[in-house]
Amino acid sequence: MRKEQREQVRSILSEANFLGVKDFSQVDQDVEVLVSFGHDISEETLFHFPRLRWIQVMSSGIDHLPLQAMAGRGIALTNARGAHQIQMSEHILWSILTIMRQGQISIHHQERKVWDPEVRIDELYDKTVCIIGAGSIGEAVAKKCRAFGMTVWGITHSVKNHQAYDRIGMSHDLNAFLAKSDIVVVIVPLTSQTFGMFNKNLISQMKTGSYLVNVARGAVIDESALVEALKTGKIRAAALDVFVQEPLPESSPFWEMKNVLLTPHIAGRSPHYVARTFEIFKKNLKVYPDFSQMTNHIDISRGY
Repeated sequence: MRKEQREQVRSILSEANFLGVKDFSQVDQDVEVLVSFGHDISEETLFHFPRLRWIQVMSSGIDHLPLQAMAGRGIALTNARGAHQIQMSEHILWSILTIMRQGQISIHHQERKVWDPEVRIDELYDKTVCIIGAGSIGEAVAKKCRAFGMTVWGITHSVKNHQAYDRIGMSHDLNAFLAKSDIVVVIVPLTSQTFGMFNKNLISQMKTGSYLVNVARGAVIDESALVEALKTGKIRAAALDVFVQEPLPESSPFWEMKNVLLTPHIAGRSPHYVARTFEIFKKNLKVYPDFSQMTNHIDISRGY
């Protein structure tokens, strides 16, 4: 934590004691709050901090955390949901434009000095996009897609009104939405319900020749089924930022597929990310220890 950040925290909680560490392997009897990106927190970590009451993770995904152990200890968890809207929505729009305008092929041709005006391209205008995971990131994507003249549908677990969408549905509407969507964007968290949800059967429900963008988690999609769909043309092209195994193994067929755009789990990257997540932490610190008033308080039983 930088000096100016420490000063901001002290202005909120003057009696705060700071302990900056490279990892959480040392036992500390006094620590009540951990602030981390979360990848260094295991079930063993919890035993090192017997007075731990709250973990603020500076990322959105929490599927790698020891959730059940945290629930057993009564440890509150908040994440950085809301800090990804700008950069991830921009990444998703860039991904859609790239695969529809064959950007990866143009770069490949440029490197080899190939002039090929016959490259098959498409446009966003008048296309229907289905955003699976109509949360804050999905809403930002929806607004950008509508600016391109697209029809925007969303799938959500909530029944609240979503004004950014032309049509909103729930899980039981998914098959019907997929059958008529030209582009499918996956932004769901990884939970027991979403693990492997895009299997062979669900992919078969997609409109033939549609496009797929996944910025959620690799395990949401059955990669073998996706490879087959890309080979047959069931899915015309895919933009993938996340994979079951990361880094993506050299043996993965995705590397060799011309209708696949790969990025190394960078959709959420931004030079402004730390500042945005720190603002969330400060808001939560102001109401600590009233967890009910905290932003992004996670329901551990649901995993989001």
